[in-house]
Amino acid sequence: MKLATQRTTDAATTELASYRRYRVPSLERVLLVLETLARTPQGLTLMELAGDLKIPKAGAFRIITTLLHHNYIQRNDTTGKITLSRKIMALGNSTICQYNMIEEALPFMRSLRDETGETVQLNTHIGPEGVVLEQVPSIHEIRIVVDPGTRFGLHCSAPGKAILAFLPDKEREQIISEMSFPRRSPTTITDRKEFYRELEQVRKTGYGTDRAEGIVVGLHCISSPVFDRNIYPVGALTVTAPAARMPLKAFPKVAASVMKHASQLSFKLGYKVLSKPS
Repeated sequence: MKLATQRTTDAATTELASYRRYRVPSLERVLLVLETLARTPQGLTLMELAGDLKIPKAGAFRIITTLLHHNYIQRNDTTGKITLSRKIMALGNSTICQYNMIEEALPFMRSLRDETGETVQLNTHIGPEGVVLEQVPSIHEIRIVVDPGTRFGLHCSAPGKAILAFLPDKEREQIISEMSFPRRSPTTITDRKEFYRELEQVRKTGYGTDRAEGIVVGLHCISSPVFDRNIYPVGALTVTAPAARMPLKAFPKVAASVMKHASQLSFKLGYKVLSKPS
């Protein structure tokens, strides 16, 4: 027993000595910044970060500038608060949401499915691409089924429009600058000016639409953004159905149901409004 204990102690001492020899202090500071932000979902200012971590303001500024440039963190232009971005969360968690969004969303997704009868998806984005996080299948025999993790274009999808329309201006402009606008169908929006007009309409109505604009022929979608406590669109709830079952004339009624459930989920994730959504 004493020999085994001694070996364990020797191994730990060797590991510690190796760490001290090869450690990278600047990288440790970066990791500390990310870990601190992960524990502080409401965000911190640069001064608060530097103070909490007891590192020079100049060093903290360089770290923050680098992480912002690579889109691993984001800064609210109004409050100056810095938070983790969707990109960094995606690296370690396929849910891409610090609030365990999928688990919170499933009851609302099932309710929305029962109300509309159609497939309901939970979507988000990573940079210039959309991502399917989860889905609840339609009650119909003929239904839309998409595997979680599937990527899609933001320019030709309802959730892409719903999320982009409500992103902070700078982040939205950065993402759109990285986007291409390939034609997926005869109705795909391929002109940037027209796309900006579409996003303005989404901001007015509160929901985005896909009028058979993607690669699946005859598919219609309606999507509304889901917000977190920082009023950030972390995702979108989407109803997906064949155009024959959800024609354009049905959009307003379905959209009202989608927005209601997205509002309820947003409240659950900490988004505060004047009163709890009905």
